[in-house]
Amino acid sequence: MKIKIFIFISFTFPIFISAQSYVTLHEDCNYGGKSYFLQAGTYSGYAMKIGNDKLSSIQIPSGMKVTVYEDENFRGNSKTFTANVPCLDSNWNDMTSSIVVESSTTSGTYNPNDYLIVYTDCYQKGEYQTLKPGAYTGDELNIFKNNISSFSIFGNLRVRAYTNSNDATGYFGIFDASQPCLSYQFNNKIQSLIIEPRPSSGGQGLGGGSNQGVATFYTECNNNGNSIRLLPGTYTADKLGLFAYDISSVEIPTSVRVKAYYSNDASGNFTLLNGNTSCLDYNTNNKFGSLMIEATSSSSSAPPATEVTIYVDENYRGQSATLLPGSYPNMAQINFPDKAVSSVVVPTGYRVVIYEKENFGGKSFILTDSRSSFWLTKWNDKTSSVKVYRDR
Repeated sequence: MKIKIFIFISFTFPIFISAQSYVTLHEDCNYGGKSYFLQAGTYSGYAMKIGNDKLSSIQIPSGMKVTVYEDENFRGNSKTFTANVPCLDSNWNDMTSSIVVESSTTSGTYNPNDYLIVYTDCYQKGEYQTLKPGAYTGDELNIFKNNISSFSIFGNLRVRAYTNSNDATGYFGIFDASQPCLSYQFNNKIQSLIIEPRPSSGGQGLGGGSNQGVATFYTECNNNGNSIRLLPGTYTADKLGLFAYDISSVEIPTSVRVKAYYSNDASGNFTLLNGNTSCLDYNTNNKFGSLMIEATSSSSSAPPATEVTIYVDENYRGQSATLLPGSYPNMAQINFPDKAVSSVVVPTGYRVVIYEKENFGGKSFILTDSRSSFWLTKWNDKTSSVKVYRDR
């Protein structure tokens, strides 16, 4: 009878594990002692459930992976596992202080122009703001922190919504589709967000044309560990989250270059990164606290035809910023100089309102088509805030 029971368990156990969407943490080796379940998410301190420096073994179902860190808030040495660990080695047994649980499924493809629009009211009403893929702390969400009731996803994106943290850590809800009205658990309770490519099982990754303009960063050498894909823009340490000071390898397409800074705020000394690097050297490995990703294309013969773009010089020249539908209460939010707009591209179906003061104050001017200059309207170098509308 004992033999039959043993055979039955060994046969059914793998089937049960493969269907799980969570990992199991154990205080003792060989899956003994107290156990705790964690779904996909980031966990530090009490959020790990198991307690600081208590982890000895892990059950990891197919399609999941676990990264353990020796310090809280995803700092210090780290190690990633994608299969069951009956007993952590002496370097890690009872040494874990924070954990990241995530799907190991290959990330899906998405277009660099994919974006999310968040709204303060249900059914896509009220104030709204456009967000591109990336991590957004509560400070970066600004008036939308604890003030999101619905959102629309444009493209192949997934949203991780955090209700208990300002910095995109801890528990989160996952949304793969637009939400006309969020449930009670999330309505006006989202404090921070991560917008990322929606995972797929096709194994294509960000291949082909969809990889153009997207730089990928990994926490371990040889493109292993946790990864994040970033479009051109400035990413300070608080926006990089657990990737700040934890980048070991990179994949950078020819269409962009990366200024990797040793500071938190994209200032001071930096190293210029181009191409792919399987393992950063001693002077740069895990040394970058912030990033600036820039497009290297020199083509400016024709302005973009599908997005609103503002320029500091006439005839669509000089520094520029692309604006998706939303409200921009000041120019610093879009890394653009104050009172410096001299020409604007307005595609068909869009409407742009520019204001002479921040927070949409003072006089305003409505644009429904492109302007190569504002010489006749006397609006040259007068703009301090902008609203972009898309007629649908």
